[in-house]
Amino acid sequence: MATINSRRIVDDIIRGDGYYEGDPRVVKIVQYNNQFDGGLAYGLVYAADGKAAYNRYETAPACHNPVVIWEAK
Repeated sequence: MATINSRRIVDDIIRGDGYYEGDPRVVKIVQYNNQFDGGLAYGLVYAADGKAAYNRYETAPACHNPVVIWEAK
């Protein structure tokens, strides 16, 4: 799992169907407000993270207002 705050990178990942140069495939992207300043952040779930990590951003206390914005088909 990774968290980023760049919408440009998120858009690149979505356009690439989950692929971003040099990284493993992303299977899910969750947008949320972080607990520190309420700013937008994006949680990336990779295929290699396994099922246990699949809903981690939706259930993490540090992730407020989580919304799945993309999932691999």
